[in-house]
Amino acid sequence: MRLEHLTPAHVRRALDIYLAAAWPRGTGATPALSLDELRGQSELEGLFARFEKVEGGGGGLKRYALRLGNDRYPFMKFVVQEHLVNGEYFFSVDTHDQLDIRPDNPEYAEWTRLKTFNRRLKLDIEEQWDRAGLPTHADLRVLMEELARFEREEKKRKSILLVDDEADVAQGLAALLRARGYEVELARDGLEALARLEQDPLPDLVLLDYEMPQLDGEEVLARLRRDPRTLNLLVLLATASTIDLSRLRKVSGLLRKPYPRHVLFAMIARLLEAPRAEALP
Repeated sequence: MRLEHLTPAHVRRALDIYLAAAWPRGTGATPALSLDELRGQSELEGLFARFEKVEGGGGGLKRYALRLGNDRYPFMKFVVQEHLVNGEYFFSVDTHDQLDIRPDNPEYAEWTRLKTFNRRLKLDIEEQWDRAGLPTHADLRVLMEELARFEREEKKRKSILLVDDEADVAQGLAALLRARGYEVELARDGLEALARLEQDPLPDLVLLDYEMPQLDGEEVLARLRRDPRTLNLLVLLATASTIDLSRLRKVSGLLRKPYPRHVLFAMIARLLEAPRAEALP
């Protein structure tokens, strides 16, 4: 939805749906923020003043996040952002559950169950938003598929494995990349990506999302770099999180979400055309 068409009423409706799903009545728990605090705002600027604001990597795309949590986990966020398409804003839920809890931790099983709960809750909220006619990643997918009809280029003879658990974003982005001449395969999570990369031929580049269920981008990257077959495979990592680069071994490039599509396309072209990609330290 264009920013000029987005109103405080849209945001408040989205918040109503989020809070009803994430903080059901009768649990005795309540969010840190009451919607009543936002009801008096008649301008988006006033509403967004309560949000955390982040500008993505290149192009000045904006991301507004409000930490509302849920009755089991305090860090889940309500997000309003433009992503890939300048000027178009969409609602999404960021589970924000990338705590560094590894399989050897005694709390790992419980943590895995919590992440599964957060994931289902996220999908439920976003489905309710979509049914309510609010702008979601389903609309972003349709918009990208429409843009792909016009943004066509010659065949590149290069292949990309796109790894992202956001199905609508992945499908829309795949349409854009195919229109620009790339061969594209999709993987829904880190485990599916690793299974694909055990097979030949390897793709020329992996576009890897950092925040994913089961295995996050950091763990996928670490496993790729331990395997001689994929040691030098180009990996472009995309994230909305703040990352300690010292923990990422030989990532070929890093994109900060939200980013416009032309920045993504330029980075992919640079990596694929370079004689040898330089890894970040």
